[in-house]
Amino acid sequence: MAKSATAFGYPGTSPAVSSNGGFQAIVWALDVSGYASGDPAVLHSYWAYNLSELYNSAQASGSRDTAGPAVKFTVPTIANGKVYIGTQTELDVYGLLPTPP
Repeated sequence: MAKSATAFGYPGTSPAVSSNGGFQAIVWALDVSGYASGDPAVLHSYWAYNLSELYNSAQASGSRDTAGPAVKFTVPTIANGKVYIGTQTELDVYGLLPTPP
């Protein structure tokens, strides 16, 4: 049994899973514990086979990846290689950064 190092405060998280066929499965989880104070949601991604963290939206310096204010019970939606999360004020879309020419 695998367990992530991240503890999610109330109201917890509802994870979503994406994969490339049967390979490269990723678990996406949204930390919305700051919903009452208007703090940003934090998107986390983990390798599905051992739950080691790949990325979270709070790790980049500055505000490049910072999500909008959290909403209780929001679930990440994955489609066409992007992750979508709804917040109190916006729809945030995460994906690969474009490669400079």
